[in-house]
Amino acid sequence: MGQKVPESFLNWLDSLKKITLPTWQDFPELDLYMDQSIKLVNQYLEPLNLAPVTATMVNNYVKKEVMFKPIKKRYRKEHLAAIVVITILKSAFPLTVIKNGIDQLLVDNSAEDAYMNFALIFNEQIKSLTFDTNLKPVTIETTVIELEQRTAASAVINHIISEKLVMLMKEATKS
Repeated sequence: MGQKVPESFLNWLDSLKKITLPTWQDFPELDLYMDQSIKLVNQYLEPLNLAPVTATMVNNYVKKEVMFKPIKKRYRKEHLAAIVVITILKSAFPLTVIKNGIDQLLVDNSAEDAYMNFALIFNEQIKSLTFDTNLKPVTIETTVIELEQRTAASAVINHIISEKLVMLMKEATKS
């Protein structure tokens, strides 16, 4: 029989459920330089234990047109939102898939609406974390974009949980 889930994991899972992504209004009104943007995004994402964002990463996102170029070397809310979303999604998806998803969203949505919808879905998914494998039912009212976002958020969250479990197993075998 396998090892029981340690209490430390359950405590970690409870703390994970309390994490929320920033809202659009949480992003500063003033434009930021690269180093300020990176510092702020890393503060937002630190509780998720993702690899910290670097200037090289952001430059790569711009170069590959996953996000648009800064304006006079300054980053606006749209940039910050893009960096947050890309950083979260790239833990489970390649940049080409992320770029295609962002491009699809921005056809019919403003950057603010697209980000707020993503953040809402991500926050809902993380708060409702259980190990129940039943997905929210897909009905004729469910949009493809909504379903894409829900499954993407679930993939990222499950990836984060899987990495934590692997780390706990490594620690358990060391002791």
